[in-house]
Amino acid sequence: MSIEKTPKGVRIAEIVLGAIAIALSGWVLSNPDTTTLLYVALLGTALIMIGISRIIAGAVPKGVSKSFRGINIGIGVISIAGGFFALVNPIAAVVTLITIVAIFILIHGLGLIASGIASKNIEKGPRIANIVLGGIAVAFAGVLYGYPGLGVVMMLVFLSLGLLFNGIASIISGITGNKMMTPIPSKN
Repeated sequence: MSIEKTPKGVRIAEIVLGAIAIALSGWVLSNPDTTTLLYVALLGTALIMIGISRIIAGAVPKGVSKSFRGINIGIGVISIAGGFFALVNPIAAVVTLITIVAIFILIHGLGLIASGIASKNIEKGPRIANIVLGGIAVAFAGVLYGYPGLGVVMMLVFLSLGLLFNGIASIISGITGNKMMTPIPSKN
């Protein structure tokens, strides 16, 4: 193996795309309403595409069981309905999504608490940690359920930070020439 720098064109693309990601990071934070609506529109569109895909997967193949085909078609119809719901009612879709996430966090937190209480044969430290972390998860789920707007803000902040850090990493990679491993041709 020999080590070479990334080609100049790729490095320039990394720098440009990194700058775009950083700019998008700022745009996400400065336009939270538009970002949220765009996010929901993309989610709704993705659900519709997945639904169409599932319907095709259920309708086209002939060599599979009717129940498999029926389940695929059913999932497709539900996905399409969910996608249209998200596109027509974006605010309700966001609240629904955050509520579902809060419910999953609540269930996970309750599971941690139950695990900490029921695990009598495990050391005390991990049991207490499970109970404490479970309590934090339950409290967080309660806050999300009570204040779904907080979930939207957190989503936007995490999206923005992800874009920012990935943009910075891309620019650094483009500037430094992120070394590539290339195989040395064999002399056969």
